[in-house]
Amino acid sequence: MSAERKPMPRSTPEQAGVPSAAIDRYVKALTDQKLALHDVLMIRHGQIIFEAYWKPMDETFRHRLYSCSKSFVSCAVGLLIEQGKLRLTDRAISFFPDKAPANPHPWLAMMTIRDLLRMSTCYERGASYTPSDPDWEATFFTDTISHRPGAVFSYCTTATTMLCMIIRRVSGMEFTKLLRPVFDELGISEELYCIETPCGHEWGGSGVMATPREFAKFANLVMHYGEHEGRQLLPRDYLMEATSKQIDNSVDHASVDEGMGYGYQFWVTQNNGFLFNGMGCQYALCLPDKDFVLVTNGYEELNAKAKGEIFNAFWREVYPALADGPMPADEAAHAALLAQTAGLELLRPDGALTSPVAAKVNGVSYAFAENGMGLRRARFEFGDGQGVMRYETERGEHALPFGFGKQVACQFPETHYNGRRIGAPLGRGLNCQVSAAWQRENELMIYCHVIDMHLAQLRIAVSFQDGAVTLHTAKHAEFILQEYAGFASGEAEA
Repeated sequence: MSAERKPMPRSTPEQAGVPSAAIDRYVKALTDQKLALHDVLMIRHGQIIFEAYWKPMDETFRHRLYSCSKSFVSCAVGLLIEQGKLRLTDRAISFFPDKAPANPHPWLAMMTIRDLLRMSTCYERGASYTPSDPDWEATFFTDTISHRPGAVFSYCTTATTMLCMIIRRVSGMEFTKLLRPVFDELGISEELYCIETPCGHEWGGSGVMATPREFAKFANLVMHYGEHEGRQLLPRDYLMEATSKQIDNSVDHASVDEGMGYGYQFWVTQNNGFLFNGMGCQYALCLPDKDFVLVTNGYEELNAKAKGEIFNAFWREVYPALADGPMPADEAAHAALLAQTAGLELLRPDGALTSPVAAKVNGVSYAFAENGMGLRRARFEFGDGQGVMRYETERGEHALPFGFGKQVACQFPETHYNGRRIGAPLGRGLNCQVSAAWQRENELMIYCHVIDMHLAQLRIAVSFQDGAVTLHTAKHAEFILQEYAGFASGEAEA
């Protein structure tokens, strides 16, 4: 990883008017909820005042931002509008004469750029594209039209995909290339990239890959409505409109801060804020009135409380403590904050590190009854502070190592998952971190965090009983780990 270009300035929390004790309470609230977080950053007055990483994550990791990418796409649209190459009132279908139906439904024909930006298309959820669809432009026109566009909010990643395609058709370049002059001014590395659609174009609905500091730099720019060091890098009027409520979204939301309105690929929040909002706890909460940005990254979709707690704890612990000017130094509180953050580690399951059952089942092979995961055989091997689950499926033999009281770094034992382009196999296992603990003497829990250009979470509950083993696996991922969700029981082989 190359050195960071144009690092953001830094200060202590107190110098920026934020008590270290409040941030300390916030981090503790997150850890108490056992969230699978990777990093948290706080920026005030253009300075990094707090930065923490859950080991082995660090500031060099290029993180998948998922739907926070949509907000980047919106900024690219704003640039084209400023340049006179797009208008909010342009009909979306007009950019696709080669892909749109010859006789489009009137509601499809009515849909505008503004409708795409506001997630107010004529589709209930948007086209159901898959990794096997070769042309996601064409897929957009195949879904069932359900209602008049521009009327109501319905979250639709396909709308953002089409905005990316429109940007490319109008400008002749992908959206991150259109934003490159802005990135250069901020010191964002040319190593920033975007996951691609099957047709080879940037997937701005989900694919931006940026380090946490790069994400923070861009969010801070947008929070200042495009102004950086006295220069207007993005159109101010557009961003003020884009980050304000343009449509109601309270009919369907998972937390208070997701139901206060939607702008142009930005979410409106409490306290006159707005949000870059991505799956798995990718967030940048921007508070212009306080000149404050909160950035988080992680991958937590199996805990339904995650999103609410990240924001609720912030509103409870940090926001009320924000002062208008510098505060006296609090060396003891700052030291306590640094001590807590120094000990942060990627989430591991609670439980014992050893069990007498381990010796009894060590190396035993189990043959499985027919199951939805296609699991045929498995055996567990236990050693000093670690173990490995060896298993067989129709794709061959696999091995997933894990640590007790520690993470084991490995590559997930599947090579057919997506790489940089959706639908194109990576050809290697995705990097992951795996740990385990005994919940009871005969019950083993394995946590696997996939941490690569694709993120995922897999949990495997293993119960050993009377010469048999039963597995319950739960996963959350986008387009990967499809085979790893369900139940399976097996008997010990003679």
